Amino acid sequence: MMLSMSERTNMSTEARGIKDPAKTSRALKWFKVMAFAAGAAMFVLIAEMIMKYGFENEALTWWSPVHGFIFMGFVFTVWNLGTIQRWSMGRMAAIVLGACIPFVAFWIERKVAAEVEPALAGSLAP
Repeated sequence: MMLSMSERTNMSTEARGIKDPAKTSRALKWFKVMAFAAGAAMFVLIAEMIMKYGFENEALTWWSPVHGFIFMGFVFTVWNLGTIQRWSMGRMAAIVLGACIPFVAFWIERKVAAEVEPALAGSLAP
C-alpha cells in the first residue's frame, strides 16, 4: 500500500510523539536561546556579587533584576517545551534547578537539544 507524503509524515510524527513539529521547533529554538542567555547572565551575576561583596563596588547592582527577568524567561521556555514534549513536572523542575548552577545551563541545553532534535528531524523527514 502506497502512502502519500503527508500520511508518511503524520505517521512518523505520531510514532515519535511529536504532534506539531513546527510548534516543537519554535519551542526548542527559544529554549536554546534562553538557556544560553540564562547561563551567560549567571556569570554576570557572579561578577556582580564578587564586585559588590568582595570589593564594595556597586557598579553592577542593577544586574540582579535583569538576571531575574532573564531567568523567568528561561523558566517559561522550559515550561513551554516541557508541556509540548509532555515532560513531568519533576523533570521540568530539575532542569530549572540545574540551571541555577554555573555552567550547568549550557550542559542542559545541549542534553535537551540532543534528545529533541533527532525526534524532530524524524518527524519532518518523509
